[in-house]
Amino acid sequence: MNIKMKALVAAAVAVMSVSGAANAALDSSVSGVGNNSSLVLTLFDRANNVSATFDLGFNYQTFAVGGVESSSSFSWNLASGDYADAWNSFLSIADVSSIKWGVAAGDHLGAVNQLGSKGFITTYNTSLSSAPTTNFVYSQFQSPLTGLADYINANNELGNHSSVENGASVATSGKAYAGNFYGGDKFYNLGPVALDFLGTEQGVVQYLTSNSVISRGDVLVYDATFSLEADGVLRYTVAAVPEPETYALLLAGLALVGAAARRRKSA
Repeated sequence: MNIKMKALVAAAVAVMSVSGAANAALDSSVSGVGNNSSLVLTLFDRANNVSATFDLGFNYQTFAVGGVESSSSFSWNLASGDYADAWNSFLSIADVSSIKWGVAAGDHLGAVNQLGSKGFITTYNTSLSSAPTTNFVYSQFQSPLTGLADYINANNELGNHSSVENGASVATSGKAYAGNFYGGDKFYNLGPVALDFLGTEQGVVQYLTSNSVISRGDVLVYDATFSLEADGVLRYTVAAVPEPETYALLLAGLALVGAAARRRKSA
């Protein structure tokens, strides 16, 4: 598929309604419940002990690096539609200046000898770390992915997740409360710092298991970012890929500069 055709396909996908991208209710990430979790946005105010969880309509497999959804830019408005009640309820308790947020998904079903059989996707705070390079052995994925499953399953019992396609919920205690999942503002205390304040832009990374218990897995950094503003607009922005014509113009420009330099030297 050529670049122009890819661009047309990406544009067609991007204009589709996000609400039509997933089934009702959140999907978990633990074996026996559903190994391919929903992609969820968490808003978290530790000072006021309140969090909100939003189903973004995608899942781990389709939002993985190279997946259908991860290749196109999207936006979500948390202040409208089926998200609005949770958004307003959360803001009635939280202090806007102390709200942090992050996006996550996971896959908890896999074999020790299968490369990339388990993994998770998370945002990372670019102001606190550069592109993540630390990876983990197979056993280190167990507790975080179980924690994600518990967090998602608990939120599934709240809000409107069970009645609408992409719902939202608010929690102040128990496993549904994000403070019990985001230890140290990380993905269950694993990986880079995964949360940042409203009005910021975060990177996205996917961690995968290796093909053995003791080998370290892979780290795949997305050429894309998430950002969330105080007005409730969440954006996923994929870096633009230059068209062939752009490269041709660049090469032509470099050739002209080189020719000019040679003339000055010969003169």
